[in-house]
Amino acid sequence: MVTQAPLSESVTVKFERVGDHRYKVSVTPIDRLQWRVGYAPDMKAAVQLARELAK
Repeated sequence: MVTQAPLSESVTVKFERVGDHRYKVSVTPIDRLQWRVGYAPDMKAAVQLARELAK
């Protein structure tokens, strides 16, 4: 099993509900404001997307 550092140690993440069944995920590194944005169909996918955007 691969372990990952918590997202809160490296980035700021914002989750917003958009409509009934979509989430907007915004991620920026802690040391600068450069937002990356993506959309996911549910919260589980939104967390996975946040991890991918944080890379």
